[in-house]
Amino acid sequence: MRSVTLELPGPVHVAEWGEGPVAFVLVHGLGGSHLNWMEVAPRLALRGRVLAPDLPGFGLTPRAGRAATLGSERRLLHRVLRRTVTGAVVLVGNSMGGLLALAEAAAHPELVCGLVLVDPALPGHWGGRTARGVTAAFATYSIPMLGRRVVQRHLDRHRPAEVVDGAFAFCAAHPERISGSARDAHVALERERHTESAENARAFVEAARSIAAVHLAAGGLRPLLSRVSSPTLVLHGAQDRLVSAGVARHLAALRPDWQVEILEEAGHIPMLEAPGRVLSVILSWLDDRSLAITSPASARAS
Repeated sequence: MRSVTLELPGPVHVAEWGEGPVAFVLVHGLGGSHLNWMEVAPRLALRGRVLAPDLPGFGLTPRAGRAATLGSERRLLHRVLRRTVTGAVVLVGNSMGGLLALAEAAAHPELVCGLVLVDPALPGHWGGRTARGVTAAFATYSIPMLGRRVVQRHLDRHRPAEVVDGAFAFCAAHPERISGSARDAHVALERERHTESAENARAFVEAARSIAAVHLAAGGLRPLLSRVSSPTLVLHGAQDRLVSAGVARHLAALRPDWQVEILEEAGHIPMLEAPGRVLSVILSWLDDRSLAITSPASARAS
């Protein structure tokens, strides 16, 4: 993995794997980072260069006075694509990143030749009960000042390893299946980010409020879904406690031309919890649609 910093304006950290033209751009979710993709990116890089940007306030990208709303994050994602890619790419997003990837594919179909949504945090039919803790947390985030204080207090009172282990325990159906190297990398990043806990908390809560606003807005998914023209794959953990797999089943009903796969024994972050299965489905889907085909120049993954 290599790290580069773009000015878009303001610094944006981007992790890179592989060589040649950019074939994949991977977008993390709320509270996530480029490291969420570390178990799948090297294999994807055998098909073309892979980029995983950190959105402002997350990972190694400072908030630097920038907004962390969905609209602002989507516009930044668009700038990343305009700056780094020479043709259409396969856009992959998890959770909040899935919502951002969907919005970008709908707004700029010329930049997206394929779309992969991994447990996307989409509004609409949930088809089941979400965790009570999620509902309570988002209610807290909606209260001015309180949400940021709660998040910052959590970050300040827990060691980096405790923050990471707690997040994995909640997001994964089987957190013990996440590799030790992935856990260690996430803990090291959390330790590095600790000095910016106030700004990180502000970005987290601002993004969470923006997600909640989208879910409460009238109109639902149909107008957005109708504008997506690229082949689309939806992967969803059957035991996702944050976003019910009912969302994926609802997408299958609304867009029967999309491929929808429910991953048993997986939660909200299957690319960390079950990377082999995620890769198997994605690579098969790519081959079926002749997307991101291996070339000698792109086969030298780093």
